[in-house]
This record gives sequence, C-alpha cells and structure tokens, in this order.
Amino acid sequence: MSIVKVISSTNAGANLNYLINEKAHNTELTSHRSLLFNGQNVYGDYANKVNARYLADQYWAVRQRAKNPNKKVQVYHLIFSFSQQEFNPTKQNLLQQARQALKLVNDFLHQLLPSTAQYLEAVQCDSEGKNLHVHVSCNSVLTNGKVLDTNLISVNSRTVTKNKKLVHYLGIRNNFDNYMTKNFKKLTGREFKPVKENQVNLVNSKAVKIDERGGYIWKEDLKERILDAFNNTDNFEDFETVLEANNGVKVKHRQASIGKDEHGKKIYRDAITYTFIGDDFTSHSARDFGYAKGGGKRGLGLSFTPQSIQQEFKQRQRKNQQSIQEQTETNPDTSRQTNAEQLQQLRQQQLLQQQINQRFLDEESEDDKYGNQSRKSIQQYTSSKEQQFDTSTYDAETKKRKLDNQRQRNQIRRQNRKEANRNTDKSSKKQRSNINQCAKQPKQSRHTARHEPKQPQPIIKQHEHDIGGPRF
Repeated sequence: MSIVKVISSTNAGANLNYLINEKAHNTELTSHRSLLFNGQNVYGDYANKVNARYLADQYWAVRQRAKNPNKKVQVYHLIFSFSQQEFNPTKQNLLQQARQALKLVNDFLHQLLPSTAQYLEAVQCDSEGKNLHVHVSCNSVLTNGKVLDTNLISVNSRTVTKNKKLVHYLGIRNNFDNYMTKNFKKLTGREFKPVKENQVNLVNSKAVKIDERGGYIWKEDLKERILDAFNNTDNFEDFETVLEANNGVKVKHRQASIGKDEHGKKIYRDAITYTFIGDDFTSHSARDFGYAKGGGKRGLGLSFTPQSIQQEFKQRQRKNQQSIQEQTETNPDTSRQTNAEQLQQLRQQQLLQQQINQRFLDEESEDDKYGNQSRKSIQQYTSSKEQQFDTSTYDAETKKRKLDNQRQRNQIRRQNRKEANRNTDKSSKKQRSNINQCAKQPKQSRHTARHEPKQPQPIIKQHEHDIGGPRF
C-alpha cells in the first residue's frame, strides 16, 4: 500500500534545501540523502547539477508572474511512500528499485498536473523503516502565471461547484492507487494490492503510539462505551438512554451537510456528537463522522453514525427472525409442542385469574353483611344509653354551680376594694399632720445650719429598740 501526503510550505528555499543538501537520516543502505532526481520545468546549474539555491530562484521568478506575487504558500510538498511488499530495497537492487519508483511517480504526475506545472522529484531511502519514498516540491504558481488548482492534489475526494456545475475530484491518494493497479505490474512484474482505508472505525496514528506506550486513549474508551450500550439494547431510543445512564455518555443531535444536490442546495443528515468525562477526569467530545475542509476524515467512524446504528438494529432483528423460522422449519414437532405448552399456560393463568376474582367478590359480600350488622348494633346501643341517662338535669346543676362561684368572686373583690380605700384615707391624714407640725417649728438661719456640725448620737440610743445590737 502506498501512502500519499500533501504539506503546504511557506518557504520554497528551505523546502528544496531539505530535499537536496541535508544529510541522510539512516545510512544502512546508502549515505546519500537523495538517490535520483527528476522533474518538470526545472533546470540544473552551469555544471548541470541540482542546486537548491538556483532552483529557489527559478521558483521565485515563476511566482512573480502571478497577480499576487507575494503568495503565502509558495510550495506544496508531496510525499509518495511505498511499503516493503511493493519495494524491498537492498544494497544490490537499491538503484534499480529507486528508478522504478521515480518513474511511477513521474508518469503519474504528468497525467495529473498540467504541463505548465513546475516541480522537482527526489527519491530517498534513508528512513528508519528503510522504505523507498519520493518527495515532490511543486510550485504554487504555474509557468503561465496562473495558480495551481489545489483540488488536483487534495488527499481525499471532494465535490466543488465550478461555473454552477458540480465537479467531483477523486483525490490524489485514490488516483495514485488506480494508477498503480494498472501500471505497477507492467514495470516491476509484481502485483499491486491496494488496501482500502477503514472509514468504519477511524484510528489516529498518534493514538496507536500512545497505546504502545500504555497511555490512555479517550476515543477508544468512548468507542467501548458506545459498543457496550449497543450490545445491551434493541432499538435506538433505548440505546441513547442506556448510553447516558449506564455509560455516562451524552448524545446531542445536530444537522451535518453531506453535499449538494443538482440545484446546488445542501443536503443534510442526522448527526451525533458524543460527550463524556473520561478516566483522566476531563470532558471530551467527538463527532460520529465527517469531512474536514481539506477533505480529511474526522470523528469516530461511519459505524458510529445514527444511520448505521439503526441499520445494525434492523439487521439483528432480521437475523433473529430468520433463526426462529429456521428452527420451526427444521423442528416442526418442537414448534408444535412449544405452541401447545404456551396455550396450556394461558389457560392456567385464566383459571387462576377467575378464582382470584371470585374470592374478591365473596370477601366484598361478607364485608357488606358485617358492616350492616355493626351499624344496627351501634344505633341500638346509642338509643339505649340516651334513654338511661337524662342530660337536662345535669345541665341545670352545672349552671347553678357556675352562678354561685361568680357571686362569691364578686363579694371578695368588693371587700378588697373597701380595704384599699381605707388605707389610702389613713395615709393622706398622716401626711397632712406632718405638714402642719413642720409649719409650727421656728426656722434656723442658713449660717448656723452650715457651720454647726451635727452631734452624733450614742450607739445605745441609735439601737434602743434592738438590744442584740446592729445587724447586717
């Protein structure tokens, strides 16, 4: 399987210097960085050698012909890598296989790109895996001043509207696989086996490396949770509830465009975004499947879309029905027995239900009889008690007692008021007599009252009334 990559570069000189002048990364098979060169609309220096500085000047001169000579992207770097099954280089056959790889890529680019394209090709075999690969440095501007159509070198397929018409581009990866199936055997004598990309379950190469180191991959954890909910349910509604309740994954529906129709209107499908908290205690979200602007695939894979999940549920139901039909066809006696057993069980259930209903009816009738008898006995008891005990006499006695108690309370209140009035009269008379005595005594002068100190009385006279002495 050949791998194709496309990288946009903003510095043509650095890109060409990387292909030509840098040292070899692995010198087991060769000490040269690049084994062979080829290209289109590129020229060697005065000694007919590949010179990075001289090629960069050629690329710059072509870009000056464009309307915008100061383009940000100067070069598109294409990489065509071959597996060990396609080319197995050794020291003996290294140059032969390098020529074959370079010829395949050169002929393919001649068919794919216009004749005004400017690019350099370099074959290398200095990687860690010792795989043959071809680097291509393609100028972003054509020799006629026009810009290179990037749809021709997009890795994945895409559909674009041009002049109000839909134009479908297969992608450089698929185009190269088709070219290899037709021409690889003619050139090398060996068969080419293209490997289809797994769109059902997308796995990132970085995730594989993390898994090899024993790290946590949250996307793989999410896939396991989704598959667990799928295996424990039979329809899509139960799948969503079980996925959120048991596996902690929330499902959010949205509309995703899948292209345009003949009139140029977008076509949408029901898409899903999964969100959950992983084992690393961080929130993660992933879409089911989609395409990036560059044509790359992203998300979990086609098998995690709602359409594929519903289709799997339908297929499972069909398989279950087919298995049941096959069992009935192969073993009709057993099917009859099972039907007879089911009928017997239904009859037994019906009999039990009838018996239970009859018991309920009997108990209700007994309760009605008992209730009527109890009501009659209660009425007879109340009537007999009313006849034996006369409440009118009892009420008259209680009224008399209440009246007597009120009379006694009123008498006590009157006596208390009379005593209080007498005490107030006595106190007022004493105050009047004291006032008269004070008026009869002669007034002392202020001078004598100030300077003549009071003579203290003896202690015996102070406490004549109490022989035991003073108390605290």
